[in-house]
Amino acid sequence: MRQDFRFALRMILTHRWFSAAVIATLAFGIGMNTMVFTLIDAALFKPVPVPGGERLISVLAHDPEGPPRAQVPFSYPDFLDYRAQATSLEALEAGMGDGAILSEKDIAPQRYGMFRVSPGFFGMIHIRPVRGRDLTDSDVKMGAAPVALIGYNVWQERYAGRDVIGRLVRINAVPTQIIGVMPQGIRFPNLEDIWVPLQATAEMMDRANRQLQLFGILKPGVSIEQASADMAVISRRLAEQYRKDDKRVAPLLQTFHDRYNGNQIRFVFLLMLAAVGFVLLIACANVANMLLGRALARRREISIRAALGASRARIVRQLLVEALMLSMLGGIVGLGLAAVGIHAFDLGTQDVGKPYWVQFRMDYRVFFYFAVVCVASALIFGLLPALRSSGARLGDALKDGSRSAGSMRGGKLSGALVVFQFSLTLVLLLGAGAFMRTFVEQQSINRWIPSKQLLTARVTLPEERYKDPDSRIRFFQTLLPRMAAIPGVTDAVEVSDLPGAGSGRRTLEIESAPAADKRRRPSASVVTFSPGYFKAIGLGIIRGRGFEELDGSPGREYAVVTREFAARFWGNQDPIGKRFRLSDRRKTSEWISVAGVAADIDQHPLDPASDPLVFLPYRQDAYGSMALMIRTANPRAAVSGFRSAVQDLDQDLPLSDISTLEEFSQHQIWFLKLFGTVFLVFAGMSLLISSVGIYAVMAQAAGSRTQEIGVRMALGATAGSILSLVLRRGMIQLLIGLAIGVGVAIPASRVLSKLQVVGGAADSLLIVGVALVLSVVGLFACWLPARRAALLDPVSAIRDE
Repeated sequence: MRQDFRFALRMILTHRWFSAAVIATLAFGIGMNTMVFTLIDAALFKPVPVPGGERLISVLAHDPEGPPRAQVPFSYPDFLDYRAQATSLEALEAGMGDGAILSEKDIAPQRYGMFRVSPGFFGMIHIRPVRGRDLTDSDVKMGAAPVALIGYNVWQERYAGRDVIGRLVRINAVPTQIIGVMPQGIRFPNLEDIWVPLQATAEMMDRANRQLQLFGILKPGVSIEQASADMAVISRRLAEQYRKDDKRVAPLLQTFHDRYNGNQIRFVFLLMLAAVGFVLLIACANVANMLLGRALARRREISIRAALGASRARIVRQLLVEALMLSMLGGIVGLGLAAVGIHAFDLGTQDVGKPYWVQFRMDYRVFFYFAVVCVASALIFGLLPALRSSGARLGDALKDGSRSAGSMRGGKLSGALVVFQFSLTLVLLLGAGAFMRTFVEQQSINRWIPSKQLLTARVTLPEERYKDPDSRIRFFQTLLPRMAAIPGVTDAVEVSDLPGAGSGRRTLEIESAPAADKRRRPSASVVTFSPGYFKAIGLGIIRGRGFEELDGSPGREYAVVTREFAARFWGNQDPIGKRFRLSDRRKTSEWISVAGVAADIDQHPLDPASDPLVFLPYRQDAYGSMALMIRTANPRAAVSGFRSAVQDLDQDLPLSDISTLEEFSQHQIWFLKLFGTVFLVFAGMSLLISSVGIYAVMAQAAGSRTQEIGVRMALGATAGSILSLVLRRGMIQLLIGLAIGVGVAIPASRVLSKLQVVGGAADSLLIVGVALVLSVVGLFACWLPARRAALLDPVSAIRDE
């Protein structure tokens, strides 16, 4: 074996340019696979970094008779019952998410994610505060003084690491004492920074009040399926005991990754793994073709070795050792490329809401996968050339003194590998094209809005201090003039959802056309705003009027609908004065009259099947959380005035998500840009590898026919006919590859369409465009060796052998 490795190393150094080409090709294939496996391992499989993290589960409830996997929370009494009766769990604790406004004297208020937790919440995962103490049973008793744990980031960024234990702050305007600081990196369960005790108030003890999600630790050796069966038994028992509240409630157990990394994230990452698998196969096919071409030049060497007594197994082993060394060298280079790619991907996913425990770093599992890929790649691209080379007939090989002797041998196999490469490359290019096409389309949506001049932020009114619609309306009515008074501001408005940011959804009832089945009524997208919104964003009124100051007051229920809404529900009729009602789970509105028709705006750019849009005045539908928007020539200069306008009105009320509308819109489609770029890199590398592959095959084929071409030219063949002769083979392979690729891409597009925000790849224009690009690149790769063959000197070519 040592002799094999020494000989392999000598061959690699002797043919250094050939070896460099093989190593570079493999580096891209192995490096990309290592990178994507690192991402998938971190996002989908690596346990949450807490003691027992591999046994940590999330428990929600669902209605077995309702929509599949539609999740609902638990009630506090249910939590107590499940915790007392579950035999498959080591621990079970409860929590509920909430927003927290942290405020105090001399420090600006800030909004953080907060979780209300049962006392044993952090004890379950064996995490203790690095400063102060944990929550105890006494903290959740009725009448206990409000206390809170804060995250390490809050401690460092807000308090610069000073001693804060015992400090009195206001959380949602409630005086609260800080009792502890959590360890660095802990934002459990999902990006929370403040934790307060979950108190069993009279309201919480109502079994119909469902607000909690549960978290548990499986006992060692217990599977999630066994725990699900255990919890199902408890569920049936509670359904019999509390028929009114628990009859249609069943537990749904999930791993932490399944709970916080949804199906779409899993689908995209697995799609990436399939894509880099294609890249690796293309690279291996290309290297196999290169080794087949090189095997022709080594036939005499291998035959002499066989004549001297080397067995076929010995020769195959030698050639596989060479392949393995090439693969390992390519893998080492690829490991560096993977590290660069992982770092770039990590930078691209900052501040996009990924779970805090997802850290894209290489570990021992990644290196094991890397080693397996290197060995598997060596077998894939090395075995077939080794078997073909070692299986040559000894006498024929020793008698073959010419390069043309092997011109037809291996031609079909090389051609099949070229076809395989171009087929997979076409599929990858179509997938990347679908991502990038969607991204480009998103860039052109609502382009008429002056998004660079619109500074936006969101303010959420605490329910404890703004309980009724009148108090919310008074707050925003007072705030709008203050916003408008900021120097340089020309428009100041509030809106429930910014342009392109989605909307609320309500059931719709048209007065003149009631639905026969109330359960099958149409629905509408609803956006609420203050007067002046249309002017601020530049949306025109086609017919009728916009909102006036008193619209939305009792007796003045009006709406503005889009042109699409009017056309869908009233056709060619004049919509002005038509009436409809909106319903949700809580209530049904009064009859609403159409005051005007606005031009269409794309409120749901990532959902082509969204409902038609209707606008309501804020007085009519007063939300507690609204986006604020001011229009100014210099948005950055207005930020401080923007903050002051809110905090002068309520010192405990922070602004969040401050950005221009352009920045906000770009953030909405970050994943299209990121994943589109990733897939484009994969496809681009595949195209490069495939082009080099067909060039190498064509050059090898033309070189093996040098004497034949010289004879043809001596007998009168023109340069054009020689060019056509050499090109024909490559173009046939290219066309077959394109045909197979299109055949594979059409069903593959149906898989891609499951990712609802990305258009399917089976778009005729996209297919034609990608096929054209691939054809041009492939034709150029074929033309280079064909042109060289057409320019041969006949006399030199005839004497070449």
